[in-house]
Amino acid sequence: MSNIRVATRYASALMKLTNEQKKSDAVAEDLMTVKNALQASRELRNVFASPVIPKEKKKAILRDVFKKKASELVLGYLEHIIDKGRENVLGEILTQYFIQRDEQLGIVRVSVKTSVEFSSKQEKDLEKQLEAMTKKKIEIAFNLDASIKGGFIARVGDTVLDGSVKRQLEILKIKLKQGSFNN
Repeated sequence: MSNIRVATRYASALMKLTNEQKKSDAVAEDLMTVKNALQASRELRNVFASPVIPKEKKKAILRDVFKKKASELVLGYLEHIIDKGRENVLGEILTQYFIQRDEQLGIVRVSVKTSVEFSSKQEKDLEKQLEAMTKKKIEIAFNLDASIKGGFIARVGDTVLDGSVKRQLEILKIKLKQGSFNN
């Protein structure tokens, strides 16, 4: 079974558990702490990915690292993942959990690249336009990219909205070529 399918199943089970216990926000905070720690620490990722390290040692490390940062529910869930031998896909499980949580809350994450920093008014205007387009709440992450000569490129899930000057010039070039070939 592919890692994404396994991760989705484990994330769905956790989502169901947190919804039943009405602890979704607290669990999400704890899981974000775990996710950030995994992203920041190559050593921690290597411990969980290693088939040589015994499960009990991995659980002890898990407890030691997260005992004051995560609830007993989250620690128990993470230990269950280790017991099932799925700790090598823990990062993917956490990613799937947050994707499912965003979907449940009606949130869409958008990545926007711009050549210059947007003003707060421009950011709010873009957010309103994207919310109207998706009919969901938008959370935008802005990044500066000098390769964009002007405008912006927004990524909403699998959809790319390219409003960059570079792309507009490419479209104009194509239209000019098509016009000259049709005569």
